[in-house]
Amino acid sequence: MPISYSIDRENRCIHETWTGLITAKDLGDHQRRVLTDPVVMVIRRTIVDLRGCRILFSGEQLAELMESVALPLLNGKSWRSAIVVGDPAQKEITQQYHVLAESYSRDSVFDTPEAAMAWMQTQSP
Repeated sequence: MPISYSIDRENRCIHETWTGLITAKDLGDHQRRVLTDPVVMVIRRTIVDLRGCRILFSGEQLAELMESVALPLLNGKSWRSAIVVGDPAQKEITQQYHVLAESYSRDSVFDTPEAAMAWMQTQSP
């Protein structure tokens, strides 16, 4: 799987790792999997590491997935995301996500997983 996740019960957050080439289909499959996991839906705090991937989907495809998959599965619930980026393309798509997810998610962008975790620990569970 190009997008994997694990549950960090001690820190009460989800760790996502994106690797390789990530298509809109990959993201949609991941959203369906993670947003139907009952443990994830209780925690709803994610550290997303994009540094090992190349994103192949557009902002329009991201918006379509948010509207058709993520929002219905979230069903009005809030979210927190700490996103770790390694290059300008990752930062750009992250900024697009921020605008699209503004209604339900509070998120921030970081250069290291350590900085992302430090921020996450200041966020309410």
